[in-house]
Amino acid sequence: MWRLFGLHCVLNALITDVTSAVMDLEQVDDSSGNVSGSIGTTTDTSSSTPSSDSNDDWHMKPVVSIQARVQGDAPVWNKKAQMWVSKFGDTTEAAYMNNLDSVNTASVEGALMFVQAEGINVKEQSVKCERKNKMQYIVFYELTIVQPTYGIKYYESHTTPEYGEFVAMDGGKCTDEGSDLSKNCKVYYGLDGELNIGPMVGSNLQASEPRAPYPGNYWFSYPGSCAQKLRAEKTTKCRAKYSGGLCAIGDQPDGEKCTFSYKILGYLNIDDLVGITKMGYRSYTEFCEDGGIEFKATNNGSGFEVEESIDFWKNPCDEEANAARTAKMVKMYNKMVNGGTVDNMLPLPSIDSLTSANPKCEENSAQCANAPNGCTRILYSQVCSVCSPSDNCDISSQTSFSFPDLKLPTDKSKKKSSRDVKGDGTMSKNMNFERATALSRDNNHNESESMAGIHSARYSDNYIGEFSESHTDNKPGYRTETELRSSSASIIKNSIVGAFIVLVASCLL
Repeated sequence: MWRLFGLHCVLNALITDVTSAVMDLEQVDDSSGNVSGSIGTTTDTSSSTPSSDSNDDWHMKPVVSIQARVQGDAPVWNKKAQMWVSKFGDTTEAAYMNNLDSVNTASVEGALMFVQAEGINVKEQSVKCERKNKMQYIVFYELTIVQPTYGIKYYESHTTPEYGEFVAMDGGKCTDEGSDLSKNCKVYYGLDGELNIGPMVGSNLQASEPRAPYPGNYWFSYPGSCAQKLRAEKTTKCRAKYSGGLCAIGDQPDGEKCTFSYKILGYLNIDDLVGITKMGYRSYTEFCEDGGIEFKATNNGSGFEVEESIDFWKNPCDEEANAARTAKMVKMYNKMVNGGTVDNMLPLPSIDSLTSANPKCEENSAQCANAPNGCTRILYSQVCSVCSPSDNCDISSQTSFSFPDLKLPTDKSKKKSSRDVKGDGTMSKNMNFERATALSRDNNHNESESMAGIHSARYSDNYIGEFSESHTDNKPGYRTETELRSSSASIIKNSIVGAFIVLVASCLL
């Protein structure tokens, strides 16, 4: 009897082990599809809806935009792919995707705003002789954008035509508003019952920073895969299920399979721009350690009271002086590229050439099509600006053009997207690209965030770029999805073998 009781206890323990292992595997399946706590509950099973289906196959015409990011790491040239990519990523595809993995950018005209407002004041340095977030490079991006058709309809009255609302992003994730994701983030995938419009690039004008009032300072948000989670928390399954807007290498956006592609034109070292290297120093740190002051001021709430500054940063609260700083930046970059002193970089195109090549604003925006005085493209970013009577914008093309009456989805069931599944049921190239690069991104883009943004309730910590510094997500006590599956499978296998041995022994007894 006691032998039978002992066998019963052993078998019960083995069954408990098997049950626990199975539950672990189920948690792996569920963890990437459901989010909880501060980011709400995921209630749908798709990443986007085919927004052209109910809109007579209308698509936004592609727009080319030049934008900038302030970064701590320089891009690296990939000889095989013949393009600039991130230094993080063990494949070309991963290194390509790591540059725009749910990040914010700025207009070229506003690129220096954060550097000036938050990065250079020695009175506010957390690390002596180091710019905030180790700011070092201004990287210039050429982006091609085709927004989801549902997104064009959803944001048809937005103050920046053709774009959705700007969404602050930190650590590869939409920044929470309070304790939850913003609605403008949830609509990327239809989370928590919101409409599913797809990964919409956002943009807003930021013109209220008295420490650095830069004209034409627009911020942009680029949703990558699984943007509802921090980069370190994203599983391969979540990245594949909630695919972002970035196209696979070589693909162009169509608003369905993907919404934006990019190439890096080149970059500029901030130390070169502000004149520190001309003083004979190799870096800002060396300059500072030798007693140099780049910028020293008191923030009085309505601007800077400057005590000491190198020439480049003089008159920080003056719009004209700030515009002149931007012009100097563009001139220096183009001179460097055209002078043949660097390889593989391209000059910034002229604003006029961009405007001539891009579609008219009224072709992509109902707001512009119906504006009495029309719209016009402005800046390197080529955003559309609604004209006033005094602007004398050309509205001749509006007389013969009628913008379509687009429709939003009629339900919230969120069919599987044509971005992810082709007509024959197979995965699209972009979806396969997400799957193929997700694990590599998880393992290789594990950087400390630049948090390159304004440190206040109004601003994200990462609106124009990220500082990248390698570290690992495999923290003590943390198991990856693959490790958890392997461990659970091993427990099941060993438990079954153990149970078999116990049963044989019981028969012999």
